[in-house]
Amino acid sequence: MNAGASLWTYALVVLGMVMNVSAQVALKFAVHGGGSLSLTEPKALLALAFNPWLIAGLVLYGLSVVNWVVVLSRLDLGIAYPLMGAGYILAYLAGVYWFKEPTSATRLAGIVVIIVGVILLTRPVPAHV
Repeated sequence: MNAGASLWTYALVVLGMVMNVSAQVALKFAVHGGGSLSLTEPKALLALAFNPWLIAGLVLYGLSVVNWVVVLSRLDLGIAYPLMGAGYILAYLAGVYWFKEPTSATRLAGIVVIIVGVILLTRPVPAHV
């Protein structure tokens, strides 16, 4: 653990990661099944603006930013941000589960690389004597 960082601080990191991934999932639900969205279609953009999934995603993003500021006040950026990288794994799993996105051995290997990277980046730095 980071000097001075409590278990509560790490719980806030996990909460932030879950809120961030949930925001992504909500945004995907907002556009799921509607084909490609184009910025040149004002009618479609207006309809999207009132989509409850889009609103939920934006609210979750806002809450995650407030949470992130609290985390950064308590934890080194070099520890906090790599931990948030585990959110890539949650997002991948959400895509596979809810949106039936494809999986492969290469993608699973990518998850292993992310896990190893998070572990390496969050290991304590030895004090120089």
